[in-house]
Amino acid sequence: MSPPADRDLPLIVSSPHSGRDYEAAFLERCRLPLNVLRTSEDFHVDTLVASAPSHGATLLHANFPRVVCDVNRACMDIDPRMISDVSKSGCAPTSRGLAGLGSVPGVVSGGQLLYATRLSMEEVTERLQRFWRPYHETLSELIESKRQRYGFCVLLDVHSMPPGVEGSRADCVIGDRYGTSCDREMSRVIAAVLREQKFQVARNHPFAGGYITTHYGRPREGMQAIQLEICRTLYMHPRNGGGFGLNVRIVDSVDRVIAATAQEVRHRLRGS
Repeated sequence: MSPPADRDLPLIVSSPHSGRDYEAAFLERCRLPLNVLRTSEDFHVDTLVASAPSHGATLLHANFPRVVCDVNRACMDIDPRMISDVSKSGCAPTSRGLAGLGSVPGVVSGGQLLYATRLSMEEVTERLQRFWRPYHETLSELIESKRQRYGFCVLLDVHSMPPGVEGSRADCVIGDRYGTSCDREMSRVIAAVLREQKFQVARNHPFAGGYITTHYGRPREGMQAIQLEICRTLYMHPRNGGGFGLNVRIVDSVDRVIAATAQEVRHRLRGS
């Protein structure tokens, strides 16, 4: 977590899927090589949003990889079929969880199985205790402290997406759970600054917002939550010799989004 560099605002920017610290024990447990595991990352989104504290926002991002624990899913959204002692599981899977894309994933992007054998409930519980619960405890405490101090809080949850999902041609997708996780003006502010930069912007299709947006977005209680998806082809550039670099233009574009969101937050503070 990185606190604001200057004046604190009731604004939190989060990147829950950009973690890339792979522990040796996890890599040994997996049947897939590291380069395949990394396809599930929101590649360097934490770098894209690194300027957030300079705009008065608090930045929260995961260090652990999404394939280890996905904090943008409900805690027990887990496929019970991937657990050996399933009678002890207490799983409550959604359709995403049953597809292996729950809080403890069983597959990577593209549907490849992560493990040669089932996990024990002890392994699953250990990950939830180490990663899922601390992330959400921190996020909940941040939100509540800012709501108590300012009367409201805005959460901008930033992700990356592959191109062409469900036929979409969007460069960026704003997810506000069809207007239920934040008010229309907040979504409009973000859309406007993206369109000013000639990006194709969609709202709620193909991504309306995950668990974080759904769970924390309660506008009537002073809590606005917006998910922003950015197409990876905009900012991931192949490097000679392998790997990817960042498109500096997109770093600047994301900085403008954060700046515009912070400006809207300051405007609301003056009017409160």
